Amino acid sequence: METEQLAIFSETMERIGVRTRAEVHSQGYWHETFQCWFVQKQAGRRSILFQQRAAQKKDFPNQLDITAAGHLLAHESFRDGVREIQEELGLQLSIDDLVPAGIVPDPILLPGFQDREFCHLFFYLLPCPITSLVLQREEVAGIVCIELNDCERLLHHEISDLSAQVYLSDANHPCKVITRNVQRQDLCPHNDAYYDTVLKYAHRLLD
Repeated sequence: METEQLAIFSETMERIGVRTRAEVHSQGYWHETFQCWFVQKQAGRRSILFQQRAAQKKDFPNQLDITAAGHLLAHESFRDGVREIQEELGLQLSIDDLVPAGIVPDPILLPGFQDREFCHLFFYLLPCPITSLVLQREEVAGIVCIELNDCERLLHHEISDLSAQVYLSDANHPCKVITRNVQRQDLCPHNDAYYDTVLKYAHRLLD
């Protein structure tokens, strides 16, 4: 995976070359990703779905992140990114099933890790229960269903924690759903502007 070839870009999104994934993250080159957030409206409850990253993931293990996402290779367009939904969640969709939300810059800058992404951002209104998803256990530990207003309050530091439903990726307990406590530090460290964009579109879809 670290040797995957990714296109790199200037700050104004002009393509300037190709580097390996390892070089992209160590040297902080801008690159492209596909991201799709699932939202849901059931019994009057409006929710946004987070993916709990698998424990063995190299970056941000066990943390809560975009429902389905992945890097775009140097030869790919944003349309190719829809494969991530089927691979990670077992749901076969086309790009036309999704609601586009534009390209959002999302730099995550940490010691030894500089992830500067141009995110091709999409949303999907999930019409079925989360237990109908088939999770890729190597990548996805579970799907965490958080009420949208509670999520917004947590991100804005108005509350310190919340209660959420989690659909676990556990071969021994199919369709196992538990309740867990979620705190702000459990979420991947995307910047505030990125999360505000996600919340804006989620409200627009669910209101």
